[in-house]
Amino acid sequence: MASEKLFTLAPLPSTTRGEGIKLSADPKGKTFLYANGKSVFLRDLKNPSLATEYVGHKANTVVARYSPSGYYIASGDVAGNVRIWDAINDDHILKSEVQPLSGKINDVAWDADSKRIIAVGDGKERFGHAFMFDTLSSVGEITGHSKVVNSVSIRQQRPFRAVTASDDMSVTFFNGVPFKYNTTIRDHTRFVYSVQFSPNGEFFVSAGADGKIFLYDGATGDKKGSFGDAHDGSVFSVAWSGDSTQLVSSSGDRTAKIWDIATQKAVTTFHLGDDVNDQQVGNLWQDDWLISTSLSGQFNYLDKATGKAARRVDGHSKAITAVAVDAKNKTLTTGSYDGRVYSWTSDDDGWTAKAVQGSGHTNQVKQIIVDDASSDVFSIAMDDTLRHIDQPTHTFDKVISTDAQPQGMAVAKDKVYVTAEAALHSYDKPALSKNAPVALKYDASVVDVARHSQDVYVASQQVRVYDSSHWSVKKELPAHMGKITALAAHPTEPLLAVGDSLGKIFVYDVNEGKTVLQHWVFHSARITGLQWSEDGDFLVSGGLDTQIYVWNRHKPMRKSVVKNAHVDAVNGVGFLKSDKASESLQVVSVGQDAAVRIFDIKKPQ
Repeated sequence: MASEKLFTLAPLPSTTRGEGIKLSADPKGKTFLYANGKSVFLRDLKNPSLATEYVGHKANTVVARYSPSGYYIASGDVAGNVRIWDAINDDHILKSEVQPLSGKINDVAWDADSKRIIAVGDGKERFGHAFMFDTLSSVGEITGHSKVVNSVSIRQQRPFRAVTASDDMSVTFFNGVPFKYNTTIRDHTRFVYSVQFSPNGEFFVSAGADGKIFLYDGATGDKKGSFGDAHDGSVFSVAWSGDSTQLVSSSGDRTAKIWDIATQKAVTTFHLGDDVNDQQVGNLWQDDWLISTSLSGQFNYLDKATGKAARRVDGHSKAITAVAVDAKNKTLTTGSYDGRVYSWTSDDDGWTAKAVQGSGHTNQVKQIIVDDASSDVFSIAMDDTLRHIDQPTHTFDKVISTDAQPQGMAVAKDKVYVTAEAALHSYDKPALSKNAPVALKYDASVVDVARHSQDVYVASQQVRVYDSSHWSVKKELPAHMGKITALAAHPTEPLLAVGDSLGKIFVYDVNEGKTVLQHWVFHSARITGLQWSEDGDFLVSGGLDTQIYVWNRHKPMRKSVVKNAHVDAVNGVGFLKSDKASESLQVVSVGQDAAVRIFDIKKPQ
């Protein structure tokens, strides 16, 4: 059955404290790109909620750069691979692939002809390599450094020149083509993080951990000036204005500055926060778009006229591990590996993420649930807490300990249930006051509640049905071969969908204690999420095998599938739209690639 990807809600770039990141803009000024996980994300500059993803790398990506022609993109990863691929078409066909270094690729640069590439980084035999983008033949030697190289830039005018920046506190200047060592520049006293030629080729600049920025002649490498003590912290990235008269720098002192090249003075300073995560680690300047990136990954759209960030684009940067879909209000709540929780809302321009404020989780979010009746949002995490989110204010307003690491959560009319080790905990709504736990004779995994009775379903390798009025076991459903990892109670009937670690999904009649559906066995790895459609006719499932299936309860052999929905794993699924009259269903998924996706999937009839 057909499916269409409606939206990719892209993550922020991956960042590491003490390191800069690389952003690259389309020469036509429409999109920009960056690395996260094993993917490269391309986002619209004007409307960053519009994004696509390139998934060709097998190792974590570090950098991606557009060619000057705009037709190709070169991306590098931690394993030393550089892939050159088509930038125009959505399938991003691979042009060529090479491993120029044995270690991490930190930066790549194209020449003005979009034919030659220099890749730099870490390696055993060398720290850089120059080659043709199509034949991969060598076009020079990148030498002169004794430690890892962090940045490279190629002059876009003839005669070609190149510069590299290294942890050995030096900048190396090359003549070309072929690229050949010319001289070593040792003006910096600490690591050098960034070098960039001006668009007109007249100058290049270097910036480093000593907080200094130096200006050089683009043709000869001769020093032309210094911007003094440019920043109070490391300068991780610099970018030129299109007319080569100004420069933007991003620093660990939590500021970005615009510099006038003629006077070598700062003309605008942007103060972008007071937190460690507000350190500025990357930037780009494309036409009128001026962006500086925070250590949190947040994009700050800078306004030169006001000296402030006119817009901030937020989101996840680590694997998203939980999602709750509020179909009634058309909102999403997502939680990630690093404990961050975001609320997503949509308008005509797309989806926008807003961080949930207050005392949040400090470890991986395990599960998030929206109460269908009240739209209250609850979350559990590996910090051993249950929290409530006040949706109107996007704030955590209640928190209580779960005594042990929580495994699953379910929300009933007046209670919240949490499984943690060999106990079932219950909390009265809305205050989250704690009741005496129910001791179990087994380590429970996930939990759910019946929609129209007092039954509570608690799973381990089988599901036990409890009457919540006196906590006696009413029934034990058939045991699974693998650990049960997902439950979904039917919205109108006494049916329970059960998914396990082997990728098998069974549907049980709880009253009879019997299996009614056992054909849904097409996942090849652990089931990570299950949810019934509003009318109960369809079930959506996501798995560790990266696949999403929609199953027809009335025609069990009919199914729709989205293959490779996420890189590495699908971690959660839900229905955003499941109208009975519609021929398709809107499914939300989150994954190991830190992205949120919305699919329009034709109903399997």
